[in-house]
Amino acid sequence: MKKLILVLVLLSLLSVTFLTAFEPSPRAQLTIINKSGVKLGIQLIDPRDSENIYFLTVEKGDRAEPQEKTFEIKPAMYSMIVYYMETWDPVYGYPTCGGLVLKSRLLARGKQRVVFTKCGVIPVNPGEPKMMKFWLYTPFFYPFRFVY
Repeated sequence: MKKLILVLVLLSLLSVTFLTAFEPSPRAQLTIINKSGVKLGIQLIDPRDSENIYFLTVEKGDRAEPQEKTFEIKPAMYSMIVYYMETWDPVYGYPTCGGLVLKSRLLARGKQRVVFTKCGVIPVNPGEPKMMKFWLYTPFFYPFRFVY
């Protein structure tokens, strides 16, 4: 009986040693899903660290065929500026979103997904806690702390 208890204690210590030896990487995984119909440029700026700046681009996608791209970034609270990247026409102006630029904040930690729906259209529901839908007035629609 004593040998069995000793073996169990040694196995538990060995398993704890293996769990603590391989700590996870200090990165946050951010997945951007573009359903807006235009190419997106997303600028992430960490106000506390001037070297922690990202500019992420996601190709044009729509509701039927969304474009999805995953990025690994440093966990932090970012100022997020979203650029709807369209070519300006001197006669007609911007074709779809009117050169829209939106500002928000992003708390990046763990794995999360941000969905960009068609510009100018309010998302029907906010989505799951780790899958937020981005829109102009996100603070009113999201009680969550991930995108606001």
